[in-house]
Amino acid sequence: MTHAQRQSALERILVLKNRNSNMHALCNAVEISDVMEKEIIDQMAENQDVINQLEKATSARYEFLFNFEGGGWNSEYAHTKEEAMELAKAKYSTEDYKGNCIPDMKTFRVSTPADYNNLLSLFY
Repeated sequence: MTHAQRQSALERILVLKNRNSNMHALCNAVEISDVMEKEIIDQMAENQDVINQLEKATSARYEFLFNFEGGGWNSEYAHTKEEAMELAKAKYSTEDYKGNCIPDMKTFRVSTPADYNNLLSLFY
């Protein structure tokens, strides 16, 4: 999920929550038929299912692996690739690293067991 996709999903969650709140208020404010009330409740349940799916997707943090320009690798945990890149850039631009560890922005990828094990094999 990209940063833009995550932001869009978070905005969609707010819209659906607001819509459910409005439908709930409508049911309480106006006398409606049982059939209409059932339709509204069904729609609210569908909205809640979508909200739950989007909240699960937007809260997931992934491990992103990346290489350094001079060799070596590391990882960052983040919601999106863009966030992982920002975290690594901020972390390795500090005085502690003095330019020795420069993340190669073209190499950021979601960690897979095979990729991670392959990188760990470099240690032994």
